[in-house]
Amino acid sequence: MKKTGFLICILVLLCTTVYADGLNNSFSKGPLYGKNMYIPYLIHYHLPALPARSGRQYDLRFDLVNYLAQDILVYLPDGNNTPPGRNYNKNHIASDYEVYAAELGISYNILNELQLGVNFRIFSFSGGFLDSIIESFHGLFGFPNGGREFFEQDRIHINMPNNNGMSLYLDEPTVSFGDIDVWGKWTFWENNTISLDALAAFKIPTGTLEKLSGSAYPDAALGLFFDWYLTAYLTLYSHAGIVVPFNGKSFPMFNGMFGTEIHPREQVSFNLQMNIKTSPISDNTRPGAIKYNLFLPQTNILGGITLKFDQTRWQFYFEQDAFTNRGADITFGFMVSHTFTMPKR
Repeated sequence: MKKTGFLICILVLLCTTVYADGLNNSFSKGPLYGKNMYIPYLIHYHLPALPARSGRQYDLRFDLVNYLAQDILVYLPDGNNTPPGRNYNKNHIASDYEVYAAELGISYNILNELQLGVNFRIFSFSGGFLDSIIESFHGLFGFPNGGREFFEQDRIHINMPNNNGMSLYLDEPTVSFGDIDVWGKWTFWENNTISLDALAAFKIPTGTLEKLSGSAYPDAALGLFFDWYLTAYLTLYSHAGIVVPFNGKSFPMFNGMFGTEIHPREQVSFNLQMNIKTSPISDNTRPGAIKYNLFLPQTNILGGITLKFDQTRWQFYFEQDAFTNRGADITFGFMVSHTFTMPKR
């Protein structure tokens, strides 16, 4: 049913547009940009959803992004539907947390086709405040609660044993700096209908695994991005790439994205997007362990709105994994960007 709804949304967007002159008349503002807030993806680099379209030489852009994500998924022993008491212990396998993150991005167009950027982040993990709200919402519509009804509300407990030897454990609130991403994007082909670019990135390990703000090792990534200015009011986006962690434990990760943007006016756009990522870790399969399918790919759906006034761009989105349940229950992202045109040298 969820897959059918997603396909219907895309079909509606396609059917409500008219053909025009592509890039020259396009009000496209780019796909929905956002950092993945689900453990264990959060501690690794992943390809950002950036437009392949070229920019303007000497443009300097600042991005300020805020994220709020909430997740709970508790794995109970087979045949035991109610755990003993509402308190977690170290043996409970669970992903129960709220995370707030703030990100600063700075990018600069050395040439129209060549853009370099760097991103800094800070993370705050806690029990949060959304458990009771989400539990009431799920109860109203009969949705499953992922085990949150069995445990103390607004409590943090992350314990995700795995075959890779990654210590994914946190049971108290923390605040810490995340990793720093350095990247370059080159638009190597562009005409009136399509834009193609290549991205190379490197993650500097300034985060810490103990506080789940980084893997404590660098990652490298390569990706290809594609924009198709299909009509006057519709642009399609896609990208595909590979992320290679250097910690000797995590698996290389495929990152893919397909998105649609309907932009009826220069000032406003509506986005629907799917992000697909393979997992960097697999289940713990020691005797007696609970199988909880960490190795399933992530299939997140994002919906959002983008506003643009002069050189300032505002973006809001929500994100959920609707197919494999390998994402946070809900992620909200808010971004404001401003571009300065620097004097020509």
